[in-house]
Amino acid sequence: MKTAVFQALIKSVELDEAGEIGRTLLFELLERLNEQIAKLEEWLKKKAASDKPVQLLMTQKGVGYLTSLATVHTLGDVSRFKNTAKQTASFAGLDPLERSSAGKTRFGRISKAGSPLLRYQLGQAAQIASRLDLRLKSFHKRLGKKKPKAVAKTATARKLLVKLSIMLRDNITADEFDPSVGVAPTRPSRGRTVGNARVAPGSEMTVL
Repeated sequence: MKTAVFQALIKSVELDEAGEIGRTLLFELLERLNEQIAKLEEWLKKKAASDKPVQLLMTQKGVGYLTSLATVHTLGDVSRFKNTAKQTASFAGLDPLERSSAGKTRFGRISKAGSPLLRYQLGQAAQIASRLDLRLKSFHKRLGKKKPKAVAKTATARKLLVKLSIMLRDNITADEFDPSVGVAPTRPSRGRTVGNARVAPGSEMTVL
């Protein structure tokens, strides 16, 4: 809405002939770009709709088709990561850099060694997820009390990535990762993850 108002304001400004031509050409270019973006979005949505791992990740609150696509196709086969939490964070460039001196170890900024597109999408998704997902909300709120906002946001994005990676690894939905209070899954499993820990095949777990 603000963009439409702003564009209307620009079009209402009186210009000389050269300025009028330039403005018209720029708005025509903007219209063509919007059409191309709309076509690309439609294509991506179709790809997401037919991709089971992408649909799996979209069960997580705050995660849309773009974040799901970026996560699935950037990480690839997550089974190759022996330490899912540590290695996926490192692969995405969300791991904090370690600095050691005088026998003390400190962690600074993230490495940014991975895909900037994935980090951006996770950052955007984390902002929404930290409002809708109770566990991520609690984590973000707790960290925000003692750390700068940017640090809390990055840490939440990293935690979200780890959750999504485990969901892919164990082929489970967000609800299966975080069972609701009072739910007692009794269906035999091939080794699901609950919270962050695997459930042994054939076992039962009651969440109180």
